[in-house]
Amino acid sequence: MFELIQSISIDAAAGVSVGSAMVAADHPLFADHFPGAPLLPGSLLIEMSAQIAGPLAEQVSKLRLEVERWSLLGMIRDAKFLRPVPLPATIVFNAEVSRFESSSIALAVEAYESDQLVMRAELVMMMVEAAPEWDAAIRARHERVDSWKRLA
Repeated sequence: MFELIQSISIDAAAGVSVGSAMVAADHPLFADHFPGAPLLPGSLLIEMSAQIAGPLAEQVSKLRLEVERWSLLGMIRDAKFLRPVPLPATIVFNAEVSRFESSSIALAVEAYESDQLVMRAELVMMMVEAAPEWDAAIRARHERVDSWKRLA
């Protein structure tokens, strides 16, 4: 799903990020959802939201605590799916820090398709210190986020 995110812009000082994703109707992930009338599953809206919220949480944590932490989706609160998203679609995600603690960061996330609000949720990202064996995965994640930033 990481290939669906196209760009991200992060302002850690303001506690906000904006990202976009382009989802093709013929993507193999959606072969069965639903043939002839492809729709974006809500679970993927949440996943892409976490991909936009997570890097923001990491940068906010680093800015405020001067410690590098890794964000993991810990909880989904009050997710509301307001309308179906037919494919193909371009989705814009807005994330904003709503609560900051050293161990977790809550973010209000909204997703828009064709300027219409399609999902609203609060995501709680758990902030954990990375184990040394995570180095390769963290490096790959940073490279992916950097490539999204270059496209913003």
